Amino acid sequence: MTRAPRRTAWSMLVLACAAAGAGCNQFGPRQRLDESRRTIQALRSENDRLQDQLLTLRNENQDLSERAVDDGRRIAALAESVGDYRSSIHAYQAERDELKNSYRELRDSLPAAVRSALAADGDRRVVLDDREPDDAPEPARRDERRKPIPTEHEGPPPPRDGWAPARTAP
Repeated sequence: MTRAPRRTAWSMLVLACAAAGAGCNQFGPRQRLDESRRTIQALRSENDRLQDQLLTLRNENQDLSERAVDDGRRIAALAESVGDYRSSIHAYQAERDELKNSYRELRDSLPAAVRSALAADGDRRVVLDDREPDDAPEPARRDERRKPIPTEHEGPPPPRDGWAPARTAP
């Protein structure tokens, strides 16, 4: 009995569609269904492509952000080392200036006789005027080469037993 009311409902639907004629055709012909399926498939494939592109861009963004963090750390380390180098350079310059002043004070406190005695020594260079030691002219260097003086070990080898060239008497 329960089947009878269902059949009746379907029958009435079929009769209503038949009576409406072309109005029942609004569900669409087969071509419209195929076109809508193709559109749905194209939209799904484009959606998949866009999701893949989104993942690629997310990974690239993550890589770039990690690189930026690493670069920031490197920049901070370089800035710290530059600061250390600057402070050490300033310390060296201060020490140089202090040594320069001490040298001037020592030079100015020496009597003239000591200055001239030190100037006569060839190994030491004393500047008698107000020029700095760095500004003083360097002694001229010889461009000629001297012959080395042979030592005991560099002389001719001693004669061996057996045949040896004859020596001339002096």
